[in-house]
Amino acid sequence: MKPLDPILCSDGIQQMLLPLLYEGLFELDQQFAVHNVLCSDYTSSADYTVWTFTLRSGVTFSDGSALDASDVVYSLQRAKTSERYGARLSAVSSIRAQDGQVVITLSTANNRFPALLDIPITSSASEGERIPAGTGPYRYAANDNGTASLVRNDTWWKGETLPVDTIPLRTVDEGTTLSYLFSSHEIQMLVTDYTGNESTSYKGNISVTDAPTTTMQYLGFNCRSGLFSNAALRRAFSLGIYRDSICQAYFSGHAQSAQFPVSPVSEWYPSELETTYSTEAFTQAMTEAGYNSGSSRTVDLLVCEGNSFRLSAANAVAASLSVCDVKVRVKALPYADYIAALQSGNFDLYYGEVRMTPDFNCSALLQTGGSLNYGGFSDPALDAQLTTAFSTASSPSGANTTMLETFQEQAPIAVICFKTQSVVVQGGVVDEITPTYNNPFYQLSNWQIHLKGETTHG
Repeated sequence: MKPLDPILCSDGIQQMLLPLLYEGLFELDQQFAVHNVLCSDYTSSADYTVWTFTLRSGVTFSDGSALDASDVVYSLQRAKTSERYGARLSAVSSIRAQDGQVVITLSTANNRFPALLDIPITSSASEGERIPAGTGPYRYAANDNGTASLVRNDTWWKGETLPVDTIPLRTVDEGTTLSYLFSSHEIQMLVTDYTGNESTSYKGNISVTDAPTTTMQYLGFNCRSGLFSNAALRRAFSLGIYRDSICQAYFSGHAQSAQFPVSPVSEWYPSELETTYSTEAFTQAMTEAGYNSGSSRTVDLLVCEGNSFRLSAANAVAASLSVCDVKVRVKALPYADYIAALQSGNFDLYYGEVRMTPDFNCSALLQTGGSLNYGGFSDPALDAQLTTAFSTASSPSGANTTMLETFQEQAPIAVICFKTQSVVVQGGVVDEITPTYNNPFYQLSNWQIHLKGETTHG
């Protein structure tokens, strides 16, 4: 069996099990709002660079040991150097235990920092183990016959009733597909990306519930030179994308349209700033930008090969934007060539995809010199507003809106959508579920499960 270490575990079916075994200081709901879990209280310095977290008392790991600050420090230090969590903790300068609390110091202010701390906490005493001890509702148990199960954790601090006491695990070889296991009813639930690189269609009597993710798709511009150094043209192109149609027609509804680099379900999304799509508004904007004279200029839209949904969306965007003077030609490239073109700035436009951090800090994409700012966009006003949005205490929502108003005016990128992921369940197995972006079992205690004619519920 592959390791179930939540810090090292790779993407895939293993990830689905982790929320049953492990908990973080916080968890995020379906709108990415923060809720306390292992953290009972927290404070920050006035400049949001030093955060102090008080741990919930009476929490034990599944091995019976008590949770303390050293376990949190151990887990977060491992996470900071990991591939999965390294980016979100890149601004962390130090993590230390102090008087039973956890103190984290940041190199840059972040007034949304708790949103990044839904990272699973494991026992420091379990270091090196394939399946370290966690504080979640279940624990891993090896059976005498060589099989394994997740069994109810009798020391779980929440003490809530669970819909089932035991979840049998099955080890499968690399050639056994989830599609086969699901169609043969050997498993009743799975998480899938219907618009991923290796998408699979699950058929029959099933229910599908989508959860929002932080994965954003967008149109990137070369702002250094060429046509798209003109902000008016970039704004016009943003107006010319029929996002709702893209989400429905090319992502089969498994995406949510967005005009800003924030999930549209988040409290930080400025829905009041959204514009309504119309071909008339696009044509007028192209005219005002000076590109509706009847002449013709062709630009290339780079897109990475390997995903038919993304390629179809790119072709649809290109077609919708090619009705005035600027004609958009799609150029699909292998991944290595695509990345090389972006890093060298050798492009007019590109179709991009990025997994945002749950605080929706877009500095890497928009700030001068940002690590993902391939288009070379630079605006001192936006730089300052980005800093203020994540450092102000007086009116964070107002500062956030001001920053996104400038984003809308300058249009350094044109956001298209945020993808969703799907939890697929055999029909009639579960009455209702409320999955989140990284926990398909969110609010598990409320589930009612029907297996072999029996009903179990929390």
